[in-house]
Amino acid sequence: MLKIAHLFERICHYAARLAGLLLFVLTFVVLYDIIGRQFFNTGSVALQELEWHIHGAIVMLGFGYAYTRNSHVRIDIVSQSFSDRTKMKLEIVGIVLLLTPFLLVILWYGVDFAHRSFVRGESSSGGLGLDHRWIIKSAVPLSALIALMGAWSVLIRSVAALRGQNVSPYRKEPLWNS
Repeated sequence: MLKIAHLFERICHYAARLAGLLLFVLTFVVLYDIIGRQFFNTGSVALQELEWHIHGAIVMLGFGYAYTRNSHVRIDIVSQSFSDRTKMKLEIVGIVLLLTPFLLVILWYGVDFAHRSFVRGESSSGGLGLDHRWIIKSAVPLSALIALMGAWSVLIRSVAALRGQNVSPYRKEPLWNS
């Protein structure tokens, strides 16, 4: 089972690498937009929409990786005093009863959301924006699937740790070492 967890972590890892590359792309798009607006009076609705889409993709693609590293935003007011075993049990319950169903709903409806956009040939409502709105809408179910893999990786590792295997529920290695 740990091999499956490792496979899921690798997929999350590569999604995070893609998000990292998109961060560089976003930087250049924003720079181009700012320079164009300030010095050449060439503002573009499509360029602004591209910035929003890239930003959204970065956030969505990075969540699965963040979850496998326990580096997502979390408020541990109550659980900080719990033992490690209790925290792992709580994590398992949260993944099984809350996170998995939530992500499955996003995945299910996200596929339909993107498919309808593709079939309709949906583009920006402003008319001057981007065509092919289905591309960014496809990031919704894709990111739900990646986040689901990250959650199941933590689930598998938590169960293994509770069964006495010498494994942490979360990966500790940095992004670029594996």
